Amino acid sequence: MAYQLICPCGENITSLNDEFVDDVQAHLSAEHPGRNYSANDIMSMAMEVSDKLVKPKS
Repeated sequence: MAYQLICPCGENITSLNDEFVDDVQAHLSAEHPGRNYSANDIMSMAMEVSDKLVKPKS
């Protein structure tokens, strides 16, 4: 299972379930310092998507 969140800044974050919250929090730390959301908050904004949309990490 994978999830997707499109940040208001335009960044599209798509990750597998076990990496998703960490990836969103990493984006927030890097691009929006001071913005902190709980895992529950992040998941409430996420859309469930096909695993096929997840790009391999390099």
